[in-house]
Amino acid sequence: MKKIYTVLLLLFILFASRIYSQWSSDSTVNLMVSDLNGDQALPKISLTSDGGCYISWFDNRSGSYAVYLQRLNSVGVKQFANDGILISGNPQSSSLVDWDMITDNADNAVIVFTDTRNGSSINPFAYRISPSGNFLWGSNGVALAGDAGTYQPNPKVIQTTDSGFIFTWVYGSSPNKIAFQKLSPAGAKLWGADPVYIEGGASENYTFPSLVKSDNGSVIALWSGYTGSFINPGNYRLYSRKISSVASSLWQDTVYSLGRVTGFFVPKIFSDGNNGALYVWQDDRSSSNLQSSYVQHISSSGVRNFPLNGSEVSLSSGNNKFDAWASYMSATGETYIIFKMANSSQSQFAVYGQKLSSAGIRQWGNDGISFQPFGQNSMERLLVLTKDTSIVFIFNESIFGSANNQIRYFNSDRNGNIGWGGYIHYLSSVGSGKLRLTGVINSAGMSMLAWSDRRQDGGGIYAQNINSNGTLGNLTGINSNLYETPVSFFLSQNYPNPFNPKTIIRYTLSKFNYVSLKVFDVKGNEVTTLVKEKQNEGTYSAEFDGSNYPSGVYFYKLTAGEFETVKRMILVK
Repeated sequence: MKKIYTVLLLLFILFASRIYSQWSSDSTVNLMVSDLNGDQALPKISLTSDGGCYISWFDNRSGSYAVYLQRLNSVGVKQFANDGILISGNPQSSSLVDWDMITDNADNAVIVFTDTRNGSSINPFAYRISPSGNFLWGSNGVALAGDAGTYQPNPKVIQTTDSGFIFTWVYGSSPNKIAFQKLSPAGAKLWGADPVYIEGGASENYTFPSLVKSDNGSVIALWSGYTGSFINPGNYRLYSRKISSVASSLWQDTVYSLGRVTGFFVPKIFSDGNNGALYVWQDDRSSSNLQSSYVQHISSSGVRNFPLNGSEVSLSSGNNKFDAWASYMSATGETYIIFKMANSSQSQFAVYGQKLSSAGIRQWGNDGISFQPFGQNSMERLLVLTKDTSIVFIFNESIFGSANNQIRYFNSDRNGNIGWGGYIHYLSSVGSGKLRLTGVINSAGMSMLAWSDRRQDGGGIYAQNINSNGTLGNLTGINSNLYETPVSFFLSQNYPNPFNPKTIIRYTLSKFNYVSLKVFDVKGNEVTTLVKEKQNEGTYSAEFDGSNYPSGVYFYKLTAGEFETVKRMILVK
């Protein structure tokens, strides 16, 4: 009898710990990824195919900074050890620089960062970690640099359509240049023992490289070029190049050539989902001591879709337009932007948004739309995430007169009207310092955010989801199973999506099972049952006819034995 009680107690503890680690529905709680003694900082987040995510961070719980990784499933349950698994404890510089993480097409986490394991200069190293936590490129990763004695910061990575991995980083020579290397899925270097370099003229420094995926195994790269000092750069340029799978240049363009960007600003590049790229930066091209944000869109073939030197997000006079973030909506060809508006003295701040047409023409008025009016609270980070025709805005608001931040969110329709009750919600309302907010949106339209949080000490890593209906926590009635089985069944995204009035849903069964396919509305109410029968192994399709239902977001849930998964679709009439 004692053994039975012991087993029951252990099961209860296990179950309770897993329930506790689910997504929180309370903005004062959030999901603690890790908050041990010391500093957990600089989080990165990337999606997994089960609707969950990887979160990685730097962590000095043992006295010096190490790299840790956690995987969450779609309902926020931790899949690794409670405080993550150690990826690298190699010697680290006390001054951390930027780094990167992606999820590859086999659901492995690919992480690239710098450390000083080979001497006093930081060098980049790449790791590939399986969903079960195995080290696929060896316990010590792959050394990307060919010259260990040179300072080489800010590595980035993207997976190409040929399943390779292209990395880029800064090579700290005089002047600086940009390094590139490609690894095979097995971690072998494909572009030679030494990296491939891009360099400017004799006095032009290159810095801040980043990448997006393009077609036929290629990538599109962005980087900055300048003369003079980093603090006071001259002749500032933004360059972009499409690089083939064998490191040749397919095209190169000067995205920005007017020379009026501050050295500390980091330009951004985003995929347009069509093998092209969006570019975002801010400059003072009018020499007015006021910064404004600009966006460019270049296609896979190198064609500029927006005007030369970019489309300005707002013409509001006398104000700065800072820290823009952009997202391209493939279904409509529109670009959505969130940015911080600040008066000339930077004592008053507001949150604004803008929509650009496929030609870069402002659609929400020349000034943009004010989502949060001017006040003394500033913003540390602003994000916009789009999925199908959904638009989610998130920002980290710094509370004036304190060291505290609150993270807030809202959505809008394509005309800029705020939804989800018509107001801005709290994602994390805990009174604490919050840094390095980062976020992604999955195929079900659920947003997932991670950040560094000082609610207990110098920093912990916390996360929170936002459902497609604007709520926090797990949706009632249509959750994925807590103990979701490995991917032996597959539910495809409906096509077309958005649809009017009919759409096709396809799914694959790996074995004979009892199957149900149900449709729910955004409140979790069951709309209809499309399939309810026993089916053999194979691929099936079902049609959903929305003729008798209103426009909006719907969910379809496949249940096959113990397997459950949910996807999101949009009916537009």
